[in-house]
Amino acid sequence: MNREEYNKLLGRMQSLCSRSEKCRTDIKKKLKGLNVPSPVTEQILSDLEKESYIDEQRYARAYVNDKGRLQGWGPVKIANMLRMKDIPDDIIKTALSQVDENLFSEKLKTALLHKDKTMKEQDPRKRHARLVRFGLGKGYSFLQVIRTLEILKNNKTD
Repeated sequence: MNREEYNKLLGRMQSLCSRSEKCRTDIKKKLKGLNVPSPVTEQILSDLEKESYIDEQRYARAYVNDKGRLQGWGPVKIANMLRMKDIPDDIIKTALSQVDENLFSEKLKTALLHKDKTMKEQDPRKRHARLVRFGLGKGYSFLQVIRTLEILKNNKTD
């Protein structure tokens, strides 16, 4: 690959990173799809990091913010998805710790209330089990889901 092709490819990746936050894995996948050789991929990634086009910490913070606030994902699901993108655990923990715990609690409560209203199941035990599975699927811990369901149950009886 000559210098002109390299610069053109680097420019494309810079443009991509400028539009939305990307991590190393996203760029690697994109370059692999373009059949770029591995050494060139590593050089492009290195250049993008030097110029701050990609930053794993910034990416993790944005990802946690977007998925937690906008899509209502829980911390377990967010952490698992970030691990799939090869983000180090210490960066994941830091990003998750910067989000207010009440945000996750409120999002879970809202999601469970909505799900409860739309369920047709009448048997309370099956209904409860379904809500637990739903909460776990959204990425919340078993303990968080059970506690939130208890709070909702107590609020209903009041």
